[in-house]
Amino acid sequence: EGFGLPPVALEDATKARAMVRSSTYARTCSWSAVLGVAFVVPLCAAFSIPGLSGISTKVAARNGMALGGLQPAGLTFSARCLRPSKCISRSRALQMSSETEVEERRLELTLGELCKTLVSVCTSGTLCTTLPVFEDAQGSVLERFGPESQANIEKWERDGKEYPFGTLVTYLLNEKGEPYMLLANNAAHTRNLQNNPKVALYAQNPKSPGQAGARVTLVGEIQKITSPAELKDCKEFYADRFPEQAAPLEDERFERFFSMYKIQLKDIYYVSGFGVTTCWVAPLEFSKAESDPLAAFSQDLVDEWNESRQDDYQSLAQAFFGEDLGVESVDSPRITFMDRFGFDFRFRFPRKDGQKSSGSDKQALDIREYRVGFRQQAMSREEAQSSMFKMLQEAWEKNHGFDDDEWGESRSPPFILKRATDKKIEDPVAAGRPTTVRPA
Repeated sequence: EGFGLPPVALEDATKARAMVRSSTYARTCSWSAVLGVAFVVPLCAAFSIPGLSGISTKVAARNGMALGGLQPAGLTFSARCLRPSKCISRSRALQMSSETEVEERRLELTLGELCKTLVSVCTSGTLCTTLPVFEDAQGSVLERFGPESQANIEKWERDGKEYPFGTLVTYLLNEKGEPYMLLANNAAHTRNLQNNPKVALYAQNPKSPGQAGARVTLVGEIQKITSPAELKDCKEFYADRFPEQAAPLEDERFERFFSMYKIQLKDIYYVSGFGVTTCWVAPLEFSKAESDPLAAFSQDLVDEWNESRQDDYQSLAQAFFGEDLGVESVDSPRITFMDRFGFDFRFRFPRKDGQKSSGSDKQALDIREYRVGFRQQAMSREEAQSSMFKMLQEAWEKNHGFDDDEWGESRSPPFILKRATDKKIEDPVAAGRPTTVRPA
């Protein structure tokens, strides 16, 4: 009755059809019945309601009969058995609740997530292979790329040397986090890896270059993909991401000129902006991690804000750090990184000891970098903008004397973590664990 279908329709199909001769009433009741079946029957099975879950199949079948004369053109209904409801134990429910609370209190990404986010955003990097060379007694290079015949192997093993050799490559990550790449068979790096499969892939976001940007080095052994199924999937994946490289992938002479490779990861080295965090990350953690949802556009937002919101940054620094540092203004405030949990805020300010810069009469500056957490996780561009503007608004209100009690609120300060100074680097995630904030 709650969905508009007379109860008799569930018991007697003939009577139900007779009651809906009117076309208007028929259309109304038919769609109401569809909603009733779509919502009520699955709910009965999903929550295992006593007395209902056992007859859900019969009800579905009888509803199908009752709706036989009410079906709009093009729609069909069929009775089918519903899967039994999936029940979880109370202990599992408490564990899921605990995991949710920990996720909500997290202040930053794990090291695995940081690396996966950075490597996923980049589509090109520097592939480092080892270049075999043969030198004479004076150190002049005589031959390169290793022995080309069996007769020269002993000579190369005795007198040959290897030097690092970097080249630019494009790549994609598969579901395990292993980089896929398309290499020409006659390329220098391809000839190098045939002698030594040990490689390293260096990646850094081109929108955040230099020492200010985070970077990752993936270390492992490279393998040629020979499985027909994996090769087919890899080609399709690669052509979809790099349309300009689709032609050689579809050419029937592909294997003659090109090959697909993947790197089996052995270790990962991560360096954050300005070297605030430097550490090794386990490949398993990297493989299981997910890229941050803001990764595709976060750097664009950060660049835009750094250019246009210097006054707001000054207000932010004064509100949350001015009292502790004893300063009213800061020098060169900027955001260095942002993810769904918050952002890294870096600035300089005059040193309290009055020390001068070396070779200058200007006062020396101290450096601080803090991790500032959003009030809520931001999962989209709009939510990131909203969370940031709320933080700036909160700073403005604090600087202008607006008390939370005046608004009927009791707001705690935002979660803030000191990251680095000019004298000491503090690494809160050295073990690769997510930083959580415990209530006081």
